[in-house]
Amino acid sequence: MNLYFAHNFNNRKEFRILELQLEKELGIDLLNPFYDVPERKEEMKALDSGKVKKWCVSDPTYLVARDLKNLASCDGLLTIVEKPSFGTAIEICNAVLMRKQIFFISKKYIDHPFIKVYVENRFKTIEEFKTFIKTQTQYNKEVE
Repeated sequence: MNLYFAHNFNNRKEFRILELQLEKELGIDLLNPFYDVPERKEEMKALDSGKVKKWCVSDPTYLVARDLKNLASCDGLLTIVEKPSFGTAIEICNAVLMRKQIFFISKKYIDHPFIKVYVENRFKTIEEFKTFIKTQTQYNKEVE
């Protein structure tokens, strides 16, 4: 299973660590739009080192098209929402339109009306998500 990993830009470093842990533990592939896209490597390195203080995108049209193309190439979307993000909300919306399986993790927004209507797989914690994935027949077949 490969999932596009949508999350808030400001949490990118902590979620990168989580991403790598989930991939190892669950045997899934997560496509992180900040770290797994080759052309963003230098930008992320500069931001994470503190050399650049502000995120800036020279070509937003290209960035959006690339991210949506990456989402389309994945089996589904995994998102963790601790606070609202325009990008994440639009990625969720596009995943719905693409009929992708969506895994939504959020303590605070799990009962938001739009999330309840459009997202079947909602979890309050990462542990709940991990338990769900481990119990899925498809997951168990892929791991064997």
